[in-house]
Formats: sequence, structure tokens, C-alpha cells
Amino acid sequence: MHGIFKLTAAALAVAPLASALPFSIPFVASHSLAARSGLAPGQGQAPKCDISQANLAAELPASLSALIPPSNASLSQVTIGFGTQNYTCTGGKFVNVGALAQVFDISCIQELPAISANLAAAINEIQGLEGGIAFENWMAKVAQWSGFKLADHYFDTSSGSLAPVFNFQVSGGDFVIGKKLQDLPDPTNPAVNVDWLQLTAVAGDAAKFLVREQTAGGQPPASCSIENETLQVPYAAKYWFFA
Repeated sequence: MHGIFKLTAAALAVAPLASALPFSIPFVASHSLAARSGLAPGQGQAPKCDISQANLAAELPASLSALIPPSNASLSQVTIGFGTQNYTCTGGKFVNVGALAQVFDISCIQELPAISANLAAAINEIQGLEGGIAFENWMAKVAQWSGFKLADHYFDTSSGSLAPVFNFQVSGGDFVIGKKLQDLPDPTNPAVNVDWLQLTAVAGDAAKFLVREQTAGGQPPASCSIENETLQVPYAAKYWFFA
């Protein structure tokens, strides 16, 4: 059970998940920005510490260095997201139809070992425990701890295709809609953990580049048999935002 304690060190610094996210949230494959109005520009609350020494490159294996944004991009937030990757059974395979997650500021504690190196391993350990605490039960426990929620993550279809959105309205900021630039398999367990990504902004001013790494969970079974069946797979990841 020691994976639970590794995650507790990280969770004590992140914001409460609303009513045991994501299991209290109905399945939603996409979300429209049509109702969005009056948001302040930018990314909500700034980190309350100096993050100039935070180094994404130091966390990435050399084989994944393509995820590093251009040198003129400046780091603005380091975060952790908890939620689900969502799928629909189509032609015998689960097809990704979006994600729902909540994103929490960990900029000031992101170098703790439980976050910087062991997040994926610890969550995968919890998911694999037999007779132990289930991932969703652990997430419900996190909801009782204090911290700062920065953004909501979902997918938008207004452009005619699925596009990832990070909406900072909850923290007084704007939003960013991303476009995938790099998509690389998780270096430790790609059958279980969703890919590591680099995104560039195509709308909104909350960020210019985003990097998803240290993923844990989120991959569906290899096949399905009930056409149009929906599936929500819990996942977590570190997200780096660059201005």
C-alpha cells in the first residue's frame, strides 16, 4: 500500500476534487464554449513562488525531448490533472471521444519526488492493488484535502472536430484550445498510460504551449463487443503551461 502514501504527499498540496471527480460527473464527450463570456485574459492565479528553476527537460527521457516547447516559450504553471479519458465502442474498438478532468496548481511543490518522478508509478500501483483502495475511492479522499483548483479540462467540437480545452474561468482566467504537435507513447507502460503530448494554442490566451507528461492510466481495453458502449477510464497527468 506504500503507493498510497507517495500520492498523499502530492495530494496534500492540490485542490479538492468536486464531489469525487470524475465519478459524479455525467459522461460528456465534448463541451461548447458558446456560453463563455466575461472571462479575464490569462491563466488565472499565478504561482505563489519562483518557478524559474523548474525544468521540464530534466524530467523527460532523451527519447521524448521533442515535447519541449521552443526556447522562447516561458513556463507559467505546473499542474496536475485528475479525470477520465472517455471512449465509445466503434467497430470492435474503443475510440477516444474526449476527456474530462480538473487541473490543480502544483507549481510550488512540483519537484517533490511523489510528483516529479513517481506519480505515474504510484497511481498505477493503486490501480493494481487487489483488495486495496480503488482509484476512485482514493480520488474521493483527495476531495477532502485543501489546495487550489486552476482549470477545467474538456473537449470542444465547435470547429467540427474534437479539440482539447483548458478553461481557467474557475480561477479568474481565460481559456486555451490546443492542437496536437507531438504525440509520443508513455515510456514505461503505454498499454496502461495515455500518451505524452505537446500542444500548441489555436485559440484563447491562457497559454501558447502545453505539455502532458507523467501520465497514469487512461488507456481502454484492446477491444469491445457492444457497439456504442461508452467507457470512462480514470487517468492523471502532469500538465506544463507555457506563455
